[in-house]
Amino acid sequence: MYKYAVDRLYKVPAEAAGKELERIRIKYGTLKPKNVVEESKDESSVLHSIFQWDNEKAADAWRIRQAQDLIRNVIVTVNKQEVKCNVRAYVNVADSPFNLASYVPIDEALRNEYTRKQLLDDAKHDMESFVAKYRTLDELGGIVSQMELFLGDDKL
Repeated sequence: MYKYAVDRLYKVPAEAAGKELERIRIKYGTLKPKNVVEESKDESSVLHSIFQWDNEKAADAWRIRQAQDLIRNVIVTVNKQEVKCNVRAYVNVADSPFNLASYVPIDEALRNEYTRKQLLDDAKHDMESFVAKYRTLDELGGIVSQMELFLGDDKL
């Protein structure tokens, strides 16, 4: 049975999407995004509605994605307990429950209680994803165990 790891607003149930991805993997011998897009072009395809087929809108969306990638790629060096480390210069947070998220400097986000909590919640979500993906690798057992302790059993 297929499920989505993260709740998304896909118009396709996870079970149908998973079966279609498996069909595509078998057809091509491997699962690659370009093959998924190719197989989804036909309007009768199960996955067709997931994609933006208007080329002008898709091009704008792609440029926005490139800008997001750029913003996430710029880093700064910060001192954390006498240790220098590189972190993202900007993080995507909402400054209140009533505003949409935007990128703000990391030091600003850490000084604000509301945005700091968002960063901690994001970190927990990332840990949950890490644990779910790598739980079966014995080499990471210690790290996974520590994350599970931090998250608590009720989260997993």
